[in-house]
Amino acid sequence: MALLGVGIGLVVFRPWDHHVAISLSGSQTSSLGQAIGSPSAGPTKSVTPSAGGKCPDIVVHKTEQLHVIPRGGWVHASDGVNVRAAPSSSAARLTTLATGTALTLQAEQTNPDGSTWYRIRLSDGRDGWLSSRFTTNYPISLASTDSLKIWLPDGYQFHTIAPENAEARYAGAPLALLYVQSGARDQAPVEAAVPAGLPNRSTWTARPAEQVLVGDLPAIDHVFGVTLAGGGCPALVHEVRITTATRYYDFLFLLDAPSSHVSHDDVMEALRS
Repeated sequence: MALLGVGIGLVVFRPWDHHVAISLSGSQTSSLGQAIGSPSAGPTKSVTPSAGGKCPDIVVHKTEQLHVIPRGGWVHASDGVNVRAAPSSSAARLTTLATGTALTLQAEQTNPDGSTWYRIRLSDGRDGWLSSRFTTNYPISLASTDSLKIWLPDGYQFHTIAPENAEARYAGAPLALLYVQSGARDQAPVEAAVPAGLPNRSTWTARPAEQVLVGDLPAIDHVFGVTLAGGGCPALVHEVRITTATRYYDFLFLLDAPSSHVSHDDVMEALRS
C-alpha cells in the first residue's frame, strides 16, 4: 500500500506475481471485519530463481506457503477484499478485510468459471469465502519512506539514497527490487532518472506498454528489457509514473526476466479490480 494522500484509492500492482506491488491508499483502508487469529503454521519454502532464471541477485525474496489446506494467506487487494457467504461474487457480502490482514485458509473451491475461492472463519464465528485473486501465499508488510508506504513481501525495507529518492532492498541483497523517485508535480522530469547499478537508458529495449488506471489516476506501465553489468544477466524494468494534484511518483521495479511473466491483461485486471 502506498500512502499518497486521503481519497486517492487503493490499488495493487505486483509485476512479480501475475498481478505486484503498488498499492495506493487513501483513508478507507481500515478493516471492516477481522479473520480469526494468525495464519496456521504450515510448511513453507523460500522462493529461489526459476529454472530459466539467469539473475539470482534480483529474484524476489518471499517465503511461500506450500499449496496445502489449511494454510496461511494474506489479503493484498484494492480497497480490501469482500468476504462472502458463498464462493461467488454474487453471494451476500459478510464483511471486508483490509490489505495485510492475515488469514487461515480452511478450504478451497474452484468453480466452473475457473475462479478459486478460500473459506475462512471470521472473528464472530461465521464462515465466509474470499477470492484467491486478492490474496498472497507469502507474508507482506509495509515498507516506508518519508512520504509513502508500500506493501511488499516481508524483509524488504526502504533506504533513502537522495532527497525524495529511495530504494526497497531485501536484507543482504546486492540489488534493489523497487526504486521510488518523487517530487513536486511541476518539477517532474520527462523520464525517471536511472538509478545507480542499472545500465544507461539508451541500452534499454522497450517492450509493449499498457495504459492503466491506478484508482482514478491514469498511468502507463512501461516495460523494458535490460542487461545487467557483471554477469550479463537479462532483466526487466517495469516503470510506472503516478501523478497526483501536487506531486509525481516514479516507480521502477527490477525483476529477473523469466520471473516477470505478468501479462498485460493480468495487470489491467488487477489494477481495475
